[in-house]
Amino acid sequence: MIGLKPFEYQSSKTEAEFFNEFKLTTEFNNVAATETVIVKTSLIYVKEQGWKVDDMEFIGQLTGRK
Repeated sequence: MIGLKPFEYQSSKTEAEFFNEFKLTTEFNNVAATETVIVKTSLIYVKEQGWKVDDMEFIGQLTGRK
């Protein structure tokens, strides 16, 4: 994984969302493929426990992007 680009959106004091874009390379039979992947992580703030992951969602992948 290379080129992590995080984007944060905080909708309230107890909810935040992160969109993370990164390049992911997989290899099979000595053939490598690199794709740009976007993942959304939703966080909630739990009193006396701090920030917790509420949901993670695979948004998609961008192919052919440089």
